[in-house]
Amino acid sequence: MKKTLFVLIALVLAAAIIGTTYYINNSRSAETGKISISDAFKSSGAKMVINELYFFSRADKSMKNLDDLTAVCEDVFKSLEIANYSKNSASTDTLIKRELSGTTKDGVKISAMASIVGNKSGDGDKYITIDATETVNGSALRLRDKIEGVFGKYGLKTVVNSCITGTYEGNLQDSQLENICRKILDDSDAKKVDSTRQENIISVSAFSPMIEDKLSIDGKNINLSLAIRYNKIENKTYLWVATPVVNTEY
Repeated sequence: MKKTLFVLIALVLAAAIIGTTYYINNSRSAETGKISISDAFKSSGAKMVINELYFFSRADKSMKNLDDLTAVCEDVFKSLEIANYSKNSASTDTLIKRELSGTTKDGVKISAMASIVGNKSGDGDKYITIDATETVNGSALRLRDKIEGVFGKYGLKTVVNSCITGTYEGNLQDSQLENICRKILDDSDAKKVDSTRQENIISVSAFSPMIEDKLSIDGKNINLSLAIRYNKIENKTYLWVATPVVNTEY
């Protein structure tokens, strides 16, 4: 009797362990179905020096003037709890703009610009841009949901671009560069769309089903871009990992 009871208890425990393991593994699979730009960058092994989040929105006719556009920017600063920030205005014959600049409590620099191009009366093309930059820990990238929430509140569609800049010491060999690119693409389940090499610059564009953002260029979807360049003065190799594209000067 005792032996039978022991066997039953053992079976119950085994079933519980198997069930728990199955649940954890499936939960992890669901959680890892999508990856962020930070995940892709980690595969590179580079040292992060800058992370940047950029928003671009073209406003519709509901935004009648520069003050309406500026209100969106100010709401972004409010959502990020930036109370003290600078505000500057400028204009030309074909452009009026207002720029805001401040820093979050954890050191993320936020720059915003509201602009009307083509007509000072307010009938021109209206744009809003937000740029968040930070070094070391990726804090800028974690502000995406808050900033997108503000744009959504005003019914504005945005184009979002994320980029992380990293470095390696010295001038890496071609084989090392190839291994870095391959590992990033493999870990991101990405397939190369295009690649170029000019002197000491390598650029690669790819598409990953694990990354949500995407951009269509010549009928091809792209959502993961890499660029590598050796800086002789600093004796460092720079790496840019971005989604969907590297839109910074390198």
